[in-house]
Amino acid sequence: MPKDTEELVFKKIFRFIRLSIIGILWTYIFVLVSNWELISLWNFNFLSSHSWKTISRFWQAGGVIKSAKDYLFLLNLILIPVVWIWGWRYLARQNYISILIWPYTAYNNYMIKKLSAPSKIALKNVGSASNDVEIIKNQIESIKPEKPKEVLDIRKNIQNKINTASDKK
Repeated sequence: MPKDTEELVFKKIFRFIRLSIIGILWTYIFVLVSNWELISLWNFNFLSSHSWKTISRFWQAGGVIKSAKDYLFLLNLILIPVVWIWGWRYLARQNYISILIWPYTAYNNYMIKKLSAPSKIALKNVGSASNDVEIIKNQIESIKPEKPKEVLDIRKNIQNKINTASDKK
């Protein structure tokens, strides 16, 4: 078997195992929470056959959904599998490494904000930045060597010769 094929097989096996573990944990938590909600709101245990028989007898006896509470109960029963599947898909897409290192990144961001805050220390006798730039420019210009007068005279003579030569043409 080629190496790439083996890697693909292992990736698929890993994804399947990951999805199965997430599904098992999510199903356990979801069943506990949704069953607790139904028991506390409507005294209905959807894991109990007795509760389902009670609904069946009510419906067979010509029961009618009258109040908003009944509609909410029916909507809740319909949405249980939808929310279960949606939650499983959502959790399967999460990056759990980032969730595990979240405390460290949160602390890091806190320290960055704390240390990058403006200083509360007032510095005296410090001029503005534009003032400093002008002072430095003036110092540089004062350091520049002055051109000797002879060099300037030579340049003028060369320029004059160039001008007279161009005028003759």
